[in-house]
Amino acid sequence: MSTPPYALDRFLTLTPAGDGWAVDVPPAWTPAGAAHGGVLFGMAVTAMGRRAPHRDLLTATAHFLRPTLPGAARVTAQVVRSGRAHATMQATLSQDGKETVRVLAVFGTLPPGPPDTELKPPILPPPRECVQIHGAPSEDGRADYPSTLDVRIHPDVGWPHGRPSGRAEVTGWARMSDDRPHDDASLALLADGFPPAIFDALPMAHVPTLELTVHVRAKPSSSWLAGRFTTRVVNEPYLEEDGLLWDESGTLVVMSRQLALADRESPRRL
Repeated sequence: MSTPPYALDRFLTLTPAGDGWAVDVPPAWTPAGAAHGGVLFGMAVTAMGRRAPHRDLLTATAHFLRPTLPGAARVTAQVVRSGRAHATMQATLSQDGKETVRVLAVFGTLPPGPPDTELKPPILPPPRECVQIHGAPSEDGRADYPSTLDVRIHPDVGWPHGRPSGRAEVTGWARMSDDRPHDDASLALLADGFPPAIFDALPMAHVPTLELTVHVRAKPSSSWLAGRFTTRVVNEPYLEEDGLLWDESGTLVVMSRQLALADRESPRRL
């Protein structure tokens, strides 16, 4: 078997096993001891795409039932219902016989033109003038979580400089570090790839996701995507985060919402 040319595809490799696929959750994608929700979402979306009778992901909702740890895991995908225009799909990821992630999705065909919307992308400096959060090569040269994603946030976001603004919003740019073309899996990943907006408002140790919904609105025409993520409601220990991603032409490509835990203490409490 040849090695996938892009780093993310190595993490998304699905090996047929029974009625599903075997996957490996590498330690490189477990920044807080448990696997990054975005890459697990990407694994599930990849599996559903192989079984879906329609080509495009329109919406998917992932429920994170328990932490997924480094090591062997299993993914299954099935058609729940298929019609002429849409198909409802379900995927599960399990580890040691216990389900850790369940995803329900709708596949169909995206319209050819950009969506009609009043939402406008944030005004951003070029990526080279933003603060790089992810994207630096790993010390040992391997592809890992922080080096696979290239995420650069607006220099006015204060928490990286020790000066939180008190406003739960983060804007910036994101792409795959090796310029991998975008597909449903990378969009699902990037919907969870920016640092939590709450970091610029409240001191948090970790913000584990309980549920994440992604709507794909258009196919991106560029590697760089401009993002805006905001939190407007916090009722500890819970918070919501809304996300928007645009390509460089100004086309809205992804809308997302998640419910997460506002964890001020332990990075492993879930």
